[in-house]
Amino acid sequence: MFMRWSTDDLPQTQRFEQWREACSQHVYALTPEHRTRGTFQGSISRHRQGGLDVTDIRCDGHLVRRSQRDIDEQPGDTYYIYLQGQGRVWFEQQSRHCVLESGDMVIADPNIPFSTGTDRLFDFRLWRVPRRRLQARLRLGSSGLAMQRIDKDCSERELITHWLDGLLHHHAGLSTANLELALETLHMLVAGVVGAPSETQESVRRARRRALLARVQREVAQRAREMDLSPERVASAFGMSVRTLHELFALSDLSFHEFLTQARLERARALLHEAACQHLSTVEIGFEAGFGEVSTFYRRFKQRYGMTPGECRAGSAQASTAPR
Repeated sequence: MFMRWSTDDLPQTQRFEQWREACSQHVYALTPEHRTRGTFQGSISRHRQGGLDVTDIRCDGHLVRRSQRDIDEQPGDTYYIYLQGQGRVWFEQQSRHCVLESGDMVIADPNIPFSTGTDRLFDFRLWRVPRRRLQARLRLGSSGLAMQRIDKDCSERELITHWLDGLLHHHAGLSTANLELALETLHMLVAGVVGAPSETQESVRRARRRALLARVQREVAQRAREMDLSPERVASAFGMSVRTLHELFALSDLSFHEFLTQARLERARALLHEAACQHLSTVEIGFEAGFGEVSTFYRRFKQRYGMTPGECRAGSAQASTAPR
């Protein structure tokens, strides 16, 4: 389910009051405070499906509190992952204070009072993580989950962010079992950052390896057109040995070279269908996709798609000119 709410169609005199109500309905029970009488603009977009609950918020700067009264009225059944977009904001929770820059992340408990604010622009993404599932994987003290700031240079932030992006864009194509594994991986990644008990450390390690594999695969897919792309170059880009790289790919159904070939074939097929590439020969398409040998390109393409590149292009042309 996708929902979008905006102040755009509201009179200025009603916008901030309606914003308060929208936050309570679509975010958490909050107490926003607008210190000026100037104009205000804000929007909330929320995507919920299966185990996903993602909210994008963009609005003019103001002060936001979640008081104990707010919590008592509407306790949260989730933890949240806050990813800062543009600009800078500050956060306070218990005795902790931090400033978030673009790309920084906070993992926190909405059932502990907090304050946040900015004079400029709120621009962030909020991922809710089921409290029941994550809490069982954490080592928490009596004070609960204290706010954890993860800056953009932290490798764990990269793993979590990449995994979240992959979930958002590809969850619809996942089987029930694979979606469950993807969500479990997310929970273990978060637990590894926040604090996981010793008995779950092996699960955290496996989750990190799955997330790292996904990052490496994305890098390979993006660079597949480079004819000289090799395990050595990719391993170097991630600061790992070639042996470690191949061990990562052992977690998937495809080896490094099989994955690279598949990525190149998918790119070649897409280029064959693109109107902007019709001036290129099928040989040039193969080179553009990253194949260094024409014979290899033709052989692998037919093995995968059951037709030659030329037949694939001809079929696309016939489909586009057929009467409707």
